[in-house]
Amino acid sequence: MNHEASSEQYILVTDSGQILAVSDTAQSLLPYLLPLLPDLINGAEKDTLLLNGLTYWIHQHRLKSESGETYGLLISLQQTTTEQSSDLRLEAIALALSDKLEIDHVLKNVVRFAMDLLNADAGALPIYDPDTDRLLPGHLVNLPVDLIIPVIGKRRGLMWQIVHQGTSILIADYADHPAALPELVQVGVHSLLATPIIYGKTPLGILAMYRLRNEPFDESDRELLQAIARQTAIALHNARLYQRAIRNADERFALYQASVEISATLDLEQLYQVIYRATKRLVSHQRFAIAVPAENRMVEYVHIVTPSGRQASQQVPLHYGLAGYVLRFGVSLRLSGAQAIPEPAVPLLPEIEGDPAEGSLMVTPLIVGDRIIGALLVWNNRFDAYTITDLNALELLAATVAIALHNAFRFAQVQSLTITDFLTGLVNRHHFLQVLHQEMERTRRYRTPMSIAKIAIDNFQQIHNSYGHIIGDHLLREVSRRCRQHLRDVDILARYEGAEFGLILPETTYEQALIAAKRLHTLLATTPIMIDGQQINPTISIGVASFHPSVYPDPHSLIADADRALYLAKQQGRNRVCGVQELTNDAQP
Repeated sequence: MNHEASSEQYILVTDSGQILAVSDTAQSLLPYLLPLLPDLINGAEKDTLLLNGLTYWIHQHRLKSESGETYGLLISLQQTTTEQSSDLRLEAIALALSDKLEIDHVLKNVVRFAMDLLNADAGALPIYDPDTDRLLPGHLVNLPVDLIIPVIGKRRGLMWQIVHQGTSILIADYADHPAALPELVQVGVHSLLATPIIYGKTPLGILAMYRLRNEPFDESDRELLQAIARQTAIALHNARLYQRAIRNADERFALYQASVEISATLDLEQLYQVIYRATKRLVSHQRFAIAVPAENRMVEYVHIVTPSGRQASQQVPLHYGLAGYVLRFGVSLRLSGAQAIPEPAVPLLPEIEGDPAEGSLMVTPLIVGDRIIGALLVWNNRFDAYTITDLNALELLAATVAIALHNAFRFAQVQSLTITDFLTGLVNRHHFLQVLHQEMERTRRYRTPMSIAKIAIDNFQQIHNSYGHIIGDHLLREVSRRCRQHLRDVDILARYEGAEFGLILPETTYEQALIAAKRLHTLLATTPIMIDGQQINPTISIGVASFHPSVYPDPHSLIADADRALYLAKQQGRNRVCGVQELTNDAQP
């Protein structure tokens, strides 16, 4: 059922949103695009967009002059194929279901999305109540309201077969099936496709699609419906937890406060703090951690609070710790005292997570769609401090936290896509740190030399105050240009912050780095800069450090020593180069 995508359509705009040109094929989309232009200009290079009921791939191409300045943005739009649309709609289901936590919202959206994706004429989502062993009507579309009668006990029939066997069914010719219901045959059902909605091992309901025309479902439809059911299981599970949690007024107020605060920021560090405070109001604890999956099967504890206060983030192998267990298996844990640690055996991390043998611990996964994006952990020094209600409340908070973290991670990714400093044309600090990390890893692996330098324009604030910000900006650009001209192609020069620059010198020893730094220093010191008829005689101070794996565990420690060398150069009167080997105990910034 694939259809060819339509031809690409183009719009050329400036960074301020002024439209410069529109292709003939894009003219009809212009009214729908105009309100979205600011978001498109500041958005990701590749994304999707729904316009006039159709889904389009959006590609952005920034047009730059020879000097590196952006003078336009070319936005291309291409209508997606049917398969692509299905993938996008599945993603839309995950987002729509996670948008609200009411069961009615989940049921209505699931049936509507499933009918749309599977081209079904009718749909049903009966809910299974394990407490009474009943199937409740749930949500029905284009079917008799009395189709599913709540009956206590194990009722015979296809729906109960699905619940108890946990398997999907596909019936191409429903009327000829021995277990066909007369009510469905009477309304003209030709084909039935149904699958269980299961969270873990707990049945939550059934998602059933019906066609009233002679076009039976096929196996690809079954796979798609099962994917929708997995999304639905997570949403229903979260919704049920929500219903239980709101019975307690104090918890309801705490969760409301948390949702408001958590949704108010996209800054990750601020968000970690907000999540910590929200969890503290909800459940008492002495230890707290947020853990996320990292590369190379590692877990990064991005936010750790112990009785001693906030701790630095740490990375450990995925098979260590209870947060790692939750990230691997997607289940919540509630442990207390000498209670057995879950199988398979987990090496504990008591310094980070606390020891369950000395108190109580809860961990719950952070899930968005069908992905586990993190884990939330609390520890209390009292035995049996947490009840199942506390775990339910933490899981509910985790549903909100997961969405907020997911959005913040995506925002951080979008932010990191822009690696160029707009003023100087150099790479920015974020990219500098990324490259430095990569170069340190390469140096560790191949045992090659690598050095860095921190460069500062001397008395820049005085120049800025004397000549104004326009001259100051010109000076930053000119210093950047001159330094760049006298460096190798493999060297990375970045605007670090303000009037400071970072320089990565691959395959460069400490002595070679000092020579390169002195060459830049001499170049700037002996060549005045003319800006708008005014002669500026800037000088620079430089601090140099070389990487040694046994001394510097991470980029920040290496940068810290280069900063100390730079500070020494400033202490000694500026306009000079100092290396880290010149440092004394008196050269502490």
